[in-house]
Amino acid sequence: MKSTKIFKDRVEKVVLCCAGVCLEDKDMDMGMFQVKSVDEAVGILLPQTPDKLRELIRISFYKPTRGLPSCFLNDFIHVMCTENRQERSELIHALHKDRKMSNLPKITQQTLIIWGEHDKIFPVELAHRLKRHLGENAELVILKNAGHAINMEKTKELSKHMKAFLADSLPQAEKENYNNGTKKV
Repeated sequence: MKSTKIFKDRVEKVVLCCAGVCLEDKDMDMGMFQVKSVDEAVGILLPQTPDKLRELIRISFYKPTRGLPSCFLNDFIHVMCTENRQERSELIHALHKDRKMSNLPKITQQTLIIWGEHDKIFPVELAHRLKRHLGENAELVILKNAGHAINMEKTKELSKHMKAFLADSLPQAEKENYNNGTKKV
């Protein structure tokens, strides 16, 4: 969100999906999350065992897939969760440290906030908090029967809302420069 404030003349619109940008230090202490500490969150968000990946799937999806074989999960962990693990862990710790809403920039661009109704990673209360923070420039869409993984659970709905917000609102002259989401040059 800082870059949208810094480059406000270059960023016309913003879409935020299930983003914990408005979480605060106190939220974990108040029991808002399924985990009790940032270290526990790192263990789940950067799984190193099939059981931890199953736990991540359970809390990321509204209707999680069951019965995934450990060999598949081990391959996924090897490809997706081992590279840059230390840096990712540090990022998760930094996202939580000294967080206060008063420090969150108030951007002026039109903003679409899209959230899963049953998000257990970043509960939907954070979506409402972000909407209140951004005010009139923000629109909040809550996708029913979806968790945190809205891009996988509600792909068509997510795309429809993003397209309507980003592309359909373009002036007609600008729309004519695009074909299937690709700008003609």
